[in-house]
Amino acid sequence: MKNILFTLFSALLMVGMVACQTSGSAESKAAADNQATAEATQKPAAEMPPKPAKPEWQAQAEDAAKTTVTWAEEEYNYGTVASGTKVTHRFKFTNTGSEPLTLTRVKASCGCTTPSYSTEAVAPGEEGFIDVAFNTTGKSGRQTKTISVTGNFEDNITKVLRITGEVSKPAQ
Repeated sequence: MKNILFTLFSALLMVGMVACQTSGSAESKAAADNQATAEATQKPAAEMPPKPAKPEWQAQAEDAAKTTVTWAEEEYNYGTVASGTKVTHRFKFTNTGSEPLTLTRVKASCGCTTPSYSTEAVAPGEEGFIDVAFNTTGKSGRQTKTISVTGNFEDNITKVLRITGEVSKPAQ
């Protein structure tokens, strides 16, 4: 009987000790987790990952002295052409501001449209251009192509120009 009581008492004592150790471990783990969270949220700015740098063309347009521009037209409709025709158009603009106008990027919406443009700064009162060539080969139906023009424009550094029209299917 004494042996059974001793065994029972020993078992209860062990269960109590294990429970305390488990509880202590959980409390220690929770405290460690809280400490790690606090440290993560209090990282100095020097340890945070840097923001990606702006592309050079965007930074140049944003940092340059702003000027105003007037476009002769912002959209050109070439009508209806047969597939395989090369459509070209010149968009003209005038620098109506008091600072030189610099185009930092001119990008077409797809590879079938190729822009070329005034690469030198356009002085106040002077005109500049953006020539666009659209190759209609393999195209049919209503077409709209955009040209995004970035420069030191006062209102917004990017202007979108459009060429639109209908491309008829080639004769078979």
